[in-house]
Amino acid sequence: MKLFLALGTSLTLSVTAAEEGESPKPVPVTPDSKTQPLPRTKTENPEKPARPPGLNGKLEDHLTKRRARVAEARKKARERAKASRDALKPKVPELVLPKGSAPKEKLTGSWTLQGESLGRSLTTQFQKAAGKGATFKLSKMTGDYMAEINPELNRITVLWKDWKMESVTSRGDLAVTLTVAVEGSQEYEIVELIDSEKRETRKIRMRLIKDETTSESFFQGARMRTKVDLPGLTSGHWAISEGILYLQGSQQEEAWKFDQKAKE
Repeated sequence: MKLFLALGTSLTLSVTAAEEGESPKPVPVTPDSKTQPLPRTKTENPEKPARPPGLNGKLEDHLTKRRARVAEARKKARERAKASRDALKPKVPELVLPKGSAPKEKLTGSWTLQGESLGRSLTTQFQKAAGKGATFKLSKMTGDYMAEINPELNRITVLWKDWKMESVTSRGDLAVTLTVAVEGSQEYEIVELIDSEKRETRKIRMRLIKDETTSESFFQGARMRTKVDLPGLTSGHWAISEGILYLQGSQQEEAWKFDQKAKE
């Protein structure tokens, strides 16, 4: 009965307020005593613990030492790589030419190669081809190797005149003979001829442009079908001293010596 009276009174007040133009006031809702508020989620990040004093300095020292070790390792690797590349490069022989020289105009004329010079080159070449454990010996060499030089025409003509060599190659108790005879001419083009007071910069560059030589080679008395490779002129340094022409190729340890032929 009391509940009905309360509801009636409330409705009467609401209607009266509406008639007077006032907005009805909401009835406050009393939460149930059994309803518990939801806990709030903490989104705040907990603060990181501060590093102990001195740790930053120790870490920086460690990184500095590590960078130094890496740099040293890279330096040693570069040095090893450079040493490997240098070992593969052919070694340039020391110049053995006279320091002084006559001017390049004196090159003009006919020059005969000294037999000793060609003999040493032959021995070096064939000994290298024979390999370790074998011995090459030049028994006999006859004939002439002549070079006619004409700087004005940029030409060098080489003449093999009745040239012949005999040799023996031995390995233990086994010995074989080789005989080579060459006749004919070769023509070289002088690509560059530099005159200088210093032997290091006194150079000549040439290339073979024509080979009209014929040769016969006999191995153990049997004729060979292949042509034996013989030493020839190569680019390098030159000098004329006391009437002798010196030509030292870029890979030659000794210079070839030519005697000038007297004009007929």
